[in-house]
Amino acid sequence: MSILIIYESKSGYTKECASLLEKELKGKGRAVHVKQAGKENLKGYDHIVIGSAVYAGRVPSSIRRFVARHKSDLMNLPLSLFVCGTGEEYKDQYFEKNYDHDILKHAERKGWFGGKIILSEHRGLKKMMLASILKEKTELHVEKRENIAPFAEAILGK
Repeated sequence: MSILIIYESKSGYTKECASLLEKELKGKGRAVHVKQAGKENLKGYDHIVIGSAVYAGRVPSSIRRFVARHKSDLMNLPLSLFVCGTGEEYKDQYFEKNYDHDILKHAERKGWFGGKIILSEHRGLKKMMLASILKEKTELHVEKRENIAPFAEAILGK
């Protein structure tokens, strides 16, 4: 089994999750940034996983464009999706808001791996917006790395 993990990561947590997923897939997975994924022959894989962080309720446009451009290939392959973000209660809405109905219906599984916000890693308007969300805090940690192993096991059929 050959599994391609396509991800977008701006602050690094999603990349870390994609790498952990790659390890959990026991040599059957390969993580690539969405910019490199366009060079891949998706039909050469047995399963595709797409993951990204959520920013103000949206996945990055690079992920949305990739899915739109490759929809026909994705619809003909087993597919799983994951998001990283701090609002677990909104995870279903994140998928519904960002992915086309056909892709969502086709996806075998949807995972949520949590997220984190570290105010010092941001600048400008984004930092101001995050500061208002965090109130008096400088960090918010809701990492759920423990969700990665069961997600990988489900892909592997264990």
